Amino acid sequence: MNTTKNAKRLLGILLASSLCLTGCGNSKEKMENQEAYRQIGINCMNEGDYEGAVDAFQSALDQSLAKITDLEIDICYYKAQAQYLAGKTKDAIATYSALLDYDKKNADVYYLRGCLYQAEGKTKEAKADFASSIENDGKNYERYVHVIEQLEKLGDTKQADIYLKQAFELSGKSAEDAMWRGRLYLLSEDYDNAKKELESAVKEKNSDAILYLGMVYEKQGDEDKAQAQYEAYVKEHEDDADALEKLADLALEQKDYSKAASYLELALKTKKPANEQSLRRKLIQAYEYAGDFASAKEQMESYVADYPKDEDAAAEYQFLQTR
Repeated sequence: MNTTKNAKRLLGILLASSLCLTGCGNSKEKMENQEAYRQIGINCMNEGDYEGAVDAFQSALDQSLAKITDLEIDICYYKAQAQYLAGKTKDAIATYSALLDYDKKNADVYYLRGCLYQAEGKTKEAKADFASSIENDGKNYERYVHVIEQLEKLGDTKQADIYLKQAFELSGKSAEDAMWRGRLYLLSEDYDNAKKELESAVKEKNSDAILYLGMVYEKQGDEDKAQAQYEAYVKEHEDDADALEKLADLALEQKDYSKAASYLELALKTKKPANEQSLRRKLIQAYEYAGDFASAKEQMESYVADYPKDEDAAAEYQFLQTR
């Protein structure tokens, strides 16, 4: 009996069961329907209709032809993201778990599921997934950077330091490698070496390094150089909400509230920024400091409706209503 063949068949059955992947009939028609549902799901996500996206991606998966292909895997990634954005974190975790039933060495899925466990306050499970992510992709600078960032958010600096040492043992000569090493030095607060690596990457036309070089200057207290780097980066990445937020932060520090508001407004116009709540809160702050209480009140009204658990904002809204 072919053990490997049977194992693969069993994994296929397990994933089909857990994700409701079913299908028979006209294969060409099903493939066309699958692509169409997938695109509908993507369109729904772009429009902020995450519930609709989940339904569309599930409909795409329902068109599967009794086998798992790269397309089904891709749809599952989209479905998990849509589930999370729809506030169904546990469902998203279940989707990632099903993917791991199919491929137990998928470092990306371990990392993504770990982030969701972290969001759910399941620290033990999150750390276990981050460790599995490193275990299955331990020769990748990017993997180490992202895991270390999450561990620092969890306050596990001991494990973060262990991974930092492991990451610095890697070698790479490309501009991208230099950029990632620069980020590792930035995480370890070795700003001189971070600057050296990032400047090297910038010379080799790695535009991402410009952003992190700006962060180095900001950490060193050189706000003018930091702003110059951020502005250079935004010219090439106008849709990067994170970079626009950093420019806004610098403008707020310099008490240039109108400029800060303009950066924040641009950031909020980008495609579904992950840091939307932070951007909206800072925009209200910028309007207040600029004395534009009418705009601040208008923004705050919609903010407290979308984020009712922000008690500080609710109290501030009461103040704005008196202005």
